Amino acid sequence: MTLSLSQVLSSHQDQLLNHWLHDLSQAAADSGLNPAHPELMEPLRALFWAIIAQLNQEPAQQPNQTPSQASAHAPDQPAPLASERSEQQAALKTELKTELQQLIAKQARLQRNLSDTLGFLLHLKHLVLKALLTTETQDPADRSILWLDQCFEQIARQAFDSALAERDRYISEQSLSIMELSTPVLRLWHQILLLPLVGVIDTGRARQVTDHLLEAIAKYEARVTVIDLTGVPIIDTSVAQHIMKTVDAARLLGSRVVLTGISPDGAQTLTKLGIRFGDVISRASLRAGIAEALLITGKRISAMDGGAR
Repeated sequence: MTLSLSQVLSSHQDQLLNHWLHDLSQAAADSGLNPAHPELMEPLRALFWAIIAQLNQEPAQQPNQTPSQASAHAPDQPAPLASERSEQQAALKTELKTELQQLIAKQARLQRNLSDTLGFLLHLKHLVLKALLTTETQDPADRSILWLDQCFEQIARQAFDSALAERDRYISEQSLSIMELSTPVLRLWHQILLLPLVGVIDTGRARQVTDHLLEAIAKYEARVTVIDLTGVPIIDTSVAQHIMKTVDAARLLGSRVVLTGISPDGAQTLTKLGIRFGDVISRASLRAGIAEALLITGKRISAMDGGAR
């Protein structure tokens, strides 16, 4: 007599769950697993039942039918049953994918590796296969073993895809945060803004710089904007074009631009490329640029007489 996978699972699923969670929490040396964080127990439990539901969808064995047996089934009867089964399988796959994504996200927040998640899944596969092979000393059906392999291969592939998606999302969020921090628009004095640029300026970042600067100019009614390029390592044709577009946009809002911090190498490169900033005011240092901005707005910094007032 051969046993199907669903038959084994129906009588051993609680035992498998307890054994699996115990192994993951203890992480015995012979299992080769890292111990699962206590916060992962509930996501792992939910994932277990989603996997069990998926394994229970093992295709039924198709017996050899005689012509009389085949004719006994009306041709229009299997269609709704097949459609209903297909919808059920799709729902179970969606549930499994959701539970797996939640586990991966939790693992990422706990700074755990994808290898830990794959180790959890492979250990569960080992336990299910062991139960399938040793149940009442009866031989399992070959199709059950193949179905078990197929399911866990798909689950491992989904885990890998989910981990990549989570990593890409995390990198994207970090990139946006870095871009926000690297393009601050500072209000120095009334009607004077400072935009210190740090790092490489590409098309995406140039667009963000322009948007942030124009919003600040309109908000504070700035007459002068100091753009400091001290932290920009490479000033080439592309960078110069981005800066000029920003300068032109600022002019349309009534703000004059003072460029500061262009390095000697950058100045020579721009000269060799024939790039000129026209009537844009340029100063060698940020201190000189701020002094120029104060002069344009009719302000000055002077020493206080007699100490603090």
